[in-house]
Amino acid sequence: MNLKLVFSTFLFFSFQIILAQETIKPIALDKSVLSGVGLKKIDLKDEPEKDFYQKRLFKGTDISVYVVSTETWNNKMNNFPFDEFVYMFHGEAIVKPKNGSSQLFHSGDFFFAPKGFTGEWEIIAGKNLHYELSVITNQRADSSLVRTDNLHKLFDRSKLSGVSIELDKDGRYFETLHKGLELTISLVAEKPMELNNDIPAKEKLVHLLSGQVTISDKNNQKQTFYTGDFFIIPKGFTGNFKSDGHGLVKYLIVEKTIAE
Repeated sequence: MNLKLVFSTFLFFSFQIILAQETIKPIALDKSVLSGVGLKKIDLKDEPEKDFYQKRLFKGTDISVYVVSTETWNNKMNNFPFDEFVYMFHGEAIVKPKNGSSQLFHSGDFFFAPKGFTGEWEIIAGKNLHYELSVITNQRADSSLVRTDNLHKLFDRSKLSGVSIELDKDGRYFETLHKGLELTISLVAEKPMELNNDIPAKEKLVHLLSGQVTISDKNNQKQTFYTGDFFIIPKGFTGNFKSDGHGLVKYLIVEKTIAE
């Protein structure tokens, strides 16, 4: 047996394993769970009679992503403890602030629930179960901070449709749709292009509104995401981003608010 060859082979595969462990890659959120499959029923201590289901899709350094489901229910809230980004897959929600007008959110809506909200949140699912995507931060902002505009915010479908978007001279568009105490939501658009991003990324959830994006990590391993996909860009990721589509690629970004 050629011991030198064996040793060289061992070193090669050991190096490949270490390299794979160290490589930071984008994370596709499980489409089965996003479809409402495999949610686990959870017994709530304060509301034992409530049918409540939940599954965590991702927990990182800054944010966590869940799919949450419940029966028709009226939730009374006093000083809601965190910012929350919500995408409603099925059902409706009527939000009734203590001070202010009621808001109705439907399946297909993206909206923001603010830290400090006081009022009622009525989930409407008929005889079925509603379910939604939920994004929160892992650490709470200073509880002494208070926002005067602590009402829920619906992200305008007309804005997300991209009709009014005007690209800059570099073929890109960026707009902060809302900056909460804990979460910031942005709309990004661009003409199809390729970018080499050598700056370590912040952790963020990305929802591709239109087009496709192919992301290559530092080992040139590629992942492609398509219209409707949800995925995570992990903290510290660097790599190449290649977008393609019919004239315009758009995506929502949800990330932790950076204190000023």
